[in-house]
Amino acid sequence: MALKMITGLNTDIEYHGKTYHVQTEDTGRQHPTIVTILFCSGAILSTRKTSYADIVKAENLPAILKDLMSEQHKKMIEDLQAGRFSRETSPPEPVPSRPSIVERLPEDRSAPASGGKKSLDDMILDYLAAREERKKP
Repeated sequence: MALKMITGLNTDIEYHGKTYHVQTEDTGRQHPTIVTILFCSGAILSTRKTSYADIVKAENLPAILKDLMSEQHKKMIEDLQAGRFSRETSPPEPVPSRPSIVERLPEDRSAPASGGKKSLDDMILDYLAAREERKKP
């Protein structure tokens, strides 16, 4: 039985002044997966994959795939419109401030443990500490 190729689904959605593109396709019997991708300005925001390996031998596979593709495509659009991919609905977590290199240096760096010669790590840390000091007003 020849399997009729199912045409993919493509939808452009306007949301909060931006155009999003939702694309759903069937990867075929060799790799039985339905893939839906949400794009904005060419960047992938979300991907959903559903395997149908367990039903690949079903007699009415084309009809089943059409329904599965349609449902997955519609769900991605609904999630977009519900704000699940929008930064406006979920503010980013605050990033804790990182202590400066000077604050992270050990107290006494004048006498290296290597018998008088500074290691490369010590020299780099000294350089970074001096640079940080020069940045202070």
